[in-house]
Amino acid sequence: MLLPLLPVAVSATLVTLPTDSWARPGHTRDVVHHLLGYVGGLTVLPWLLGHGIARLTRALRARRDRAGSDRTGAPAMP
Repeated sequence: MLLPLLPVAVSATLVTLPTDSWARPGHTRDVVHHLLGYVGGLTVLPWLLGHGIARLTRALRARRDRAGSDRTGAPAMP
């Protein structure tokens, strides 16, 4: 989660500074697009993908374990 901290922080600084650019039309839209693109794309999206893959893997392993090791549906012998 900390890996994209540097590019996000640098780009956030470039978007917000200098502060006199806030009076320019469309600057608020640029800030919103920055939040969606960098913060969402570099931090939230990879976390969601990793979380989804982990849950899918866990569900498939649980399903395989319930089916038995010989894939006939018989429970595995301890």
